Amino acid sequence: MRCVIRVPDAVWEPTYRYLLAVPVERMAYLLGHASVWTDPWGQPTTDIFVRYAIPVPDDALALQTSARVEVDRALTGAVLRECYECALSLIDIHTHPFADRSVWFSGHDEANMRITHAEFADTIPAQPPVFPASLVLGRRSVAGVWRNPSTGALETIDELRLLGRAETAVELVR
Repeated sequence: MRCVIRVPDAVWEPTYRYLLAVPVERMAYLLGHASVWTDPWGQPTTDIFVRYAIPVPDDALALQTSARVEVDRALTGAVLRECYECALSLIDIHTHPFADRSVWFSGHDEANMRITHAEFADTIPAQPPVFPASLVLGRRSVAGVWRNPSTGALETIDELRLLGRAETAVELVR
């Protein structure tokens, strides 16, 4: 199954600027509606259309360093309630501001995603379709994974598409 995330430029640009404005890790939540459809070649595709972003304020972080960030549980709980009540998919995005070229998730990131993506899938009703995903943003690249509901495995996001004046597909690190 493919996974495509579409983000309006009006949501992406201010979030991108906020996240990379400081030399320490920052985080935001992207919330959107998901759909599952079959493309013209018969491939099932998950499409997450981001509706809005919630930049996590620095004072809502339980831990913030140049290599790690942890969000206060109260804020995360409020975001999860919003996902539950409004049937929204959740994409957490954080920075690796030290990554100049190719960015990827750290071992800590991967271990955390296995837990949080499974908890999201267990907590939020699957209908209408909702999915957890994660993005990591460096100065010149972005990488992403999502939890495939068919396998429960973390898989690379196939496409990050920015929608706006000039629609572009961002090349994801694999």
